[in-house]
Amino acid sequence: MILLMARVREWTDEEVHRLTELYTSNKTFDEIILEFPSRSSNAIRLKASRLGLKRPNLLLSLIQTKKVRFQSNGIDAAKGFLIKCNDCGSWIQTDDLNLGAYQIIRCSECGSIYEVLADS
Repeated sequence: MILLMARVREWTDEEVHRLTELYTSNKTFDEIILEFPSRSSNAIRLKASRLGLKRPNLLLSLIQTKKVRFQSNGIDAAKGFLIKCNDCGSWIQTDDLNLGAYQIIRCSECGSIYEVLADS
């Protein structure tokens, strides 16, 4: 019986450096995964663990949304909610919250992170 083992691709020094910077930043894990398209999420977590990297404890601001809906008449026909950032005052566009009770969003202007709770 012959067993074939998948060959593991080594991490380059550049990838390790980038992972170290991103993993310890306040970027979401989903954003980090996008930076490594040829790596699985498990491979990223495993490498970070082996490097002793820790994710920062992000303090999330909670926002109770009111039904401030918008619907675009443009080509994209986007719809969802507009929420004002508590830190910088910018408006944050979120997707429609019908898919769940909450979502995590980030202000594109100041980087503040919020957990948006749907108003029941």
